[in-house]
Amino acid sequence: MALMQAALTLIGGGLFFTSHEADMVHLSDLVLRQSAGAVFHHDIATPVGGWATLPMALLHRAGLGLGSAMVWGQMVALVVLLPPLALIALRRLTVVQAAVFGLCVTGLTGALVFGGTDPLVSLSMHYNRWCWAASSIVVLAVFLPGTRPKSVGEGIAIGWLMAAMAMIKVSFPVALALPVIFGLLRNGRTKTLLAAIGTALIVLGAVTMVLGVGYWQAYLADLLTVAGSPNRAAPGADWRALILSPAGLPVTLVAAALIYFGGRIGRKDLAALTLLFFAAFTFISWQNYGNDPIWLAVIALIGWCLSQGGQGAGYRGLRMTAVAAGVLVLPMMANVLYSPLRHVLAPADLSRPLLPGDASLRMVTARAEAAFAKVTLVAPPDQTAAVFRGRDLPECELSGGLITTLERDAAELTRLDPTIDRQPLVADLFQAHWMFAGLRPLQGGTPWYYDGLPGLADATHVMVPDCPADLRARQRVTDLLDQAGVTLEEVGRTEAFTLYRITGQENAANAT
Repeated sequence: MALMQAALTLIGGGLFFTSHEADMVHLSDLVLRQSAGAVFHHDIATPVGGWATLPMALLHRAGLGLGSAMVWGQMVALVVLLPPLALIALRRLTVVQAAVFGLCVTGLTGALVFGGTDPLVSLSMHYNRWCWAASSIVVLAVFLPGTRPKSVGEGIAIGWLMAAMAMIKVSFPVALALPVIFGLLRNGRTKTLLAAIGTALIVLGAVTMVLGVGYWQAYLADLLTVAGSPNRAAPGADWRALILSPAGLPVTLVAAALIYFGGRIGRKDLAALTLLFFAAFTFISWQNYGNDPIWLAVIALIGWCLSQGGQGAGYRGLRMTAVAAGVLVLPMMANVLYSPLRHVLAPADLSRPLLPGDASLRMVTARAEAAFAKVTLVAPPDQTAAVFRGRDLPECELSGGLITTLERDAAELTRLDPTIDRQPLVADLFQAHWMFAGLRPLQGGTPWYYDGLPGLADATHVMVPDCPADLRARQRVTDLLDQAGVTLEEVGRTEAFTLYRITGQENAANAT
């Protein structure tokens, strides 16, 4: 299964994506900067952990094109997950069950779509999929003790996966830590728990030895910035909607059914364990774009396994629970599993390179030929006009055509000021013009804006777009520039933005 997944994913020698240009710009920014030696949280402001793009960055540094490095990086992640997958699955599952579980885990790791049900091709938010795959192995190990429940080897696998998730997207292990600890202790698997904790501490201790204690302080600061962001603390529905909305209620009922029928077969520990994992997975889904309940795949497998232990109403109920969970998650998993084949069948002649000089990362040409915007025609009565440095800013927001906009503005940047050598601080979501204009990125800058003024200390210019990708981001940045007492001199103005040169920073220490 892993070989089939790899073969489908690697055919074509690069990556051709059809959607989510903004996320692909974000990913490209991270990979290129890490490839050049930048360290997450020290040199790049981001809530994503450094291992999320490390395989891709190392492969790019070794000479692969950007798109090829991204695709092969997924294969590296898949190879890393195979040993714990085999160790955990083969001690608990039948051959058929192991094959299904392996298909889900390898499919999530090597997919070319974030999830959902739209027929897209993209590596957007790949780190969520990697963590869903890793967490599925951990959950299976905790729910089903297996043939060697007190295995130290399984503890090492669990600890390694939890540490790896901390270095990819920390919300996963933070949410899962309590149910994992409770589940292992509840079933008397203290030796396994101690091995897991020890392994996680060794892995994270090694990271600390290489990057220093300050790495974790910077990581925490980036996470707190996102958590307190007025723009986007969570990228989707309210958490209550994930439990009680028309789409969320069936998911909640599946968790309730697992609790009820688990009790009917004598697994009283399932009630507290399922409740804890349900809370953890709801939090994780709430933090992930799309809010997909991917965790239902492993719940379906657990229900299937438990239902094989006997006959009676409880076991029949568990079979129905497994079927219900499988039906709910099937559209998302089918999209994930089919995405490599969709990539193979994509018409390459309708594509163009995302970045100049690298044909291995391509996008749909039509999506880079025009840009579109939403313009306010009649403003609400209580809305005041946005003003920055004495100039009214238009109520306009980009709704499509990010790549062509970045290319146009990057060319205008160097025309307005031929001496500019680095990315300006942009009053918008993205600071990616450097990739299109041959500039260098800002030290401490962010590929995706959440809050503050990341990169201000290194910036020489500020760019204020007339039609940003996010009006709230523009307003927040311009407000903070005023509060920080940054002195600006206008360099020039185009039809799309105004460029300022920074001539003084009265309170820069409190602005970043």
